[in-house]
Parts: sequence; C-alpha cells; structure tokens
Amino acid sequence: MNFVFPSTMIPGALVMDTVMLLTRNWMITALVGGGAFGLLFYPGNWTIFGPTHLPLVAEGVLLSVSDYTGFLYVRTGTPEYVRLIE
Repeated sequence: MNFVFPSTMIPGALVMDTVMLLTRNWMITALVGGGAFGLLFYPGNWTIFGPTHLPLVAEGVLLSVSDYTGFLYVRTGTPEYVRLIE
C-alpha cells in the first residue's frame, strides 16, 4: 500500500501551465508557476484524504479510518515493530 497519489500534482500543474500559457516566459513560469505549484501541492491532498477522518467502528472501538489504516499498514522499520516481534 502506498499513500502517494499522482492526482496530488494536478492543481499545481494546471496553474503552472496557465502561467506559461499567459506569459510565454520560462523565467516567470519558473518563479510564479513553481511557487504556485508548491503552495497548491499540500491542499491538493485534502480532497483525497478528507474521507479518512470519518468514524469507523472496528471490533467495538470507535476509530477514524486513518487510525484503522495506521493499524493495518505496519511500518517494519520502526523501533515499535522491532519491540513487537522480540
């Protein structure tokens, strides 16, 4: 399972393309479009990960979907995992 989605880049890429279309200048596109790309990269995740904050009842415990996913997606390199298998 991987939590990186290509659709995260779409809002920033659209703004960067629009800046290039309007200015036709590589330098302005790099400065303005690149800045807009960076500013829109984080909010681009909100529509994707928004539903993970919904409540979920798992084995009688009320959790969010993100908490439940965190329990299922065990990262094997963490010290907690190493302590768990010892």
